[in-house]
Amino acid sequence: MPAARAREGARLALRPVHVPALPALAWCARVTPGTEAVPVFHGSQVEIHARGFVEGAWDGAFAAFDLARATVLCGTGATTAADGVRFYASTDQQGVLFSIRQRDSLVVSNSPSFALAVAGEALEPLYPFYVYDLLAIFRQGLYCPDGRLRLRSGNALRVHYTTVMAVSPRGEVRFEAHAACAPPGDYRSYAALLYGGVDAVLANARDEARRSPYAPLVTLSRGYDSTAGAVLARRAGAREAFTYVDSRQADPTRDSGVDNARVLGMTCAEHDRWAYLTLAGAVEAEFGYGPLSSNVPLAAVEPQLAGRILVTGESGDPMWDPCRTRVFDRMGRPWIRYPQGLSVIEHRLRVGYVIFAPACIAARHNRAIHAIAVSPEMRPWSIGVGYDRPLPRRLCEEAGLARDAFGTRKFASSHSHLNDARRFSARSLDLYRTFVQQAHAAIPGHERQRWRARAHLRHRAWDLLRPRQRYVRSTPLQRRLPFVLNAPPIRIPWDFMFTFQWTAASVQDRYRVTPHGTISSTEE
Repeated sequence: MPAARAREGARLALRPVHVPALPALAWCARVTPGTEAVPVFHGSQVEIHARGFVEGAWDGAFAAFDLARATVLCGTGATTAADGVRFYASTDQQGVLFSIRQRDSLVVSNSPSFALAVAGEALEPLYPFYVYDLLAIFRQGLYCPDGRLRLRSGNALRVHYTTVMAVSPRGEVRFEAHAACAPPGDYRSYAALLYGGVDAVLANARDEARRSPYAPLVTLSRGYDSTAGAVLARRAGAREAFTYVDSRQADPTRDSGVDNARVLGMTCAEHDRWAYLTLAGAVEAEFGYGPLSSNVPLAAVEPQLAGRILVTGESGDPMWDPCRTRVFDRMGRPWIRYPQGLSVIEHRLRVGYVIFAPACIAARHNRAIHAIAVSPEMRPWSIGVGYDRPLPRRLCEEAGLARDAFGTRKFASSHSHLNDARRFSARSLDLYRTFVQQAHAAIPGHERQRWRARAHLRHRAWDLLRPRQRYVRSTPLQRRLPFVLNAPPIRIPWDFMFTFQWTAASVQDRYRVTPHGTISSTEE
């Protein structure tokens, strides 16, 4: 009994195990109650510190490694404490944690496929609603730090956005909030939070004490959000950007940020939004976790991305559109029609880059930010149309950009929905269809028809109910009935409802880690 009590009160210790064959930024930890050592299998660019590990950057000194006090964190990581281990998702919803609880252990990772591999679990091959379930989790924000997806065994793959996952030596889990900055009181104090946060994160990312420092790279269009992100990053030292052109449009450069980059003193490479369709290999297979509004156009930018911290305009909608900022409480978005932070996971872990969305700085003070946006001092930067975001407009105009140079129309040119055959290359489409055929071959026909009918009925119900998109606060009832009381997801036809399983299967060989820290062969 004394020995048992000692084990229960023991302090957990992270035991990093470098596995060279893993994706550069991937990691997976296993906590076993009664065992002090927590093995962490990790790739070559995960930063290991006496206090923990990280694949990302934050608004603090790298040497201090104090993730607990960070109010801005991009990427994921963990630290030890007297009461256990704390695993950190990002504060900007781009770095997600995944976990699986089993009878004898808890597995935590920044990749769902890595968690599945280490836990020896599998997805349901015929379950068509994974992406819709992920959207239901994402919509809830901090109201749902512990979302759940079904697994074949009856266990759950748990999904953790924007939270701190505290695990005790006994394997008990509780969820905590990240540290919060002071609320802004006016535009100047809010701008200081934005500029200061970006300065601090980019300084942390390039710190020479790192084994793998990150240089900034900026995504830039003619929209509000990426342009404001570029302005913030430019003052912090960023000099390189890229933008998309759309070869399927009459004016391919309609959303190009080249001219604005020139005004800001930045170089800007142009990439065709559809260039991924011409690349060798089946690049779409890495982006299927989030097929709705996926980031698959990034595949064509891969040569620029390794070793970068990618500054994006993600989450500008709820933070800088006054209609949405007012009701973005606890980062809940009951109106959004696609989840974020998922599609790019396996690509960025393999290539080795971190995503940073500055718009999420101070996001938990959304009501204070809304009050600033609609205040009399901001009226000169309101243009009085539907696409009107005074806060990023002021940031950009005060940086020297002309009023008509950005924020006139929203094109979303950096995304592609993988729910249509035209969005797949011929090779990728063939591989996806082959995967689905093989995965479903052993399932009885009546079972396939049953699930197909359920998908049809769900889509038909949305058609009949016609729930409209409403910018309202998250409520318990909406969280219980997310697609009845607000807009349903962007529709996924039956033929493309299995991209989540496809991506997991496509990358599974990357994560066959043995207890000795090596990658096992598929024959073992």
